Amino acid sequence: MQTVILGAQGKLGGVLHRHARRAGLGWLGQGRREGVDLLWSPDCAPRAEVFPAGGTVINMIGRASPDEKALRHANIELTRQILHHATAHGVAHVVLASSAAVYGNAADGPVAETATLSPLIPYGHSKAEMEAVAADYAQRPDSPALTILRIGNVAGSDALTAIARQRCTTGEPMDLHRFPDGAAPVRSYIGPRDLFDVVTAVAQTPPASSRILNVAAPTPVDLEAVMTAYQTHFLPDLRWQDTPVPNGVPKQVILSTQALERLIHLPSGPDYAAKLALQVKQDLAP
Repeated sequence: MQTVILGAQGKLGGVLHRHARRAGLGWLGQGRREGVDLLWSPDCAPRAEVFPAGGTVINMIGRASPDEKALRHANIELTRQILHHATAHGVAHVVLASSAAVYGNAADGPVAETATLSPLIPYGHSKAEMEAVAADYAQRPDSPALTILRIGNVAGSDALTAIARQRCTTGEPMDLHRFPDGAAPVRSYIGPRDLFDVVTAVAQTPPASSRILNVAAPTPVDLEAVMTAYQTHFLPDLRWQDTPVPNGVPKQVILSTQALERLIHLPSGPDYAAKLALQVKQDLAP
C-alpha cells in the first residue's frame, strides 16, 4: 500500500524523503514547492493521492517557532485536520511526529513513554496537546491506527549541527558546556539513516489501535564526543571552547528505548557518535 510523507520539504521530512528515494521504496513526498511528488497545502481541500485508502500517512509537518499562534496552527490544528482527512479517505495508519520536548528536562532518565509529561517550553506544550488530540481521535471506531513518535535529537537536523556548520564558515569556536566535574552534557541522539530505518519499521508494522514510541539510539552520547566526531568525519574546521553550563541545564536527558528495540535493532555502543557523524555526512551528500 502507498506511503505518503507530509512535510517532505522540512528538516525531518526531508531526511525521510531523501532516504526513501535512495532506497527506491516508492514513498511519495508532499510539499508546497516544486521538487516533491505531491504539491498540496494542508490549508486546501484534501486530495485522494495525499491520503491513500489503505495506505500510511507519515506527518512530519510541524513548527518549533516561539510564536504560540503558529505552534498551535502547525502542531495541533493541522494534526486535527490531517486525522480528519485520513479517516474520511480510509487511510489505514497515521504516524505523527512528536518530540522528547514533551518530557521537559527529563533529568532522571532513562525516561519511558509512560512518564508524566512536563513540557517546559511552548513547543513542548504544543506537541503534548497534539498527542492529546490524537489520543482522543484513537478512541473513535473509524480512526486509523495511530503511532506517535517522541523523537529525540536528530543529528544533522539539530541546533548543534546548525551552529557547528555556521561556526566553521565564520571561523569562530563553538561553546561546549561543561559541568564543574568537567563532564559535557549527555543526550539521546539518533542519526538520520537510523531515523529513516525506525520510521520504515513503524510504517511496516502498524499497531492494532495506537502506540507511543520514544525514538533515539540505545546509546546516549555526550556532546563533546559528537563534536569530536563531527571534526574527525564531517567538519574538519570545527573548533570549540569550554564554557560553564548555564543554570538549569540537566547533565543527562536520556530516553528509554526498550519499546523501540522490540520493533527494530539499532546501532549502539561507545562509537555511536562517530556513526552519527558519518550518517550526517552521507545524508547531506549530493
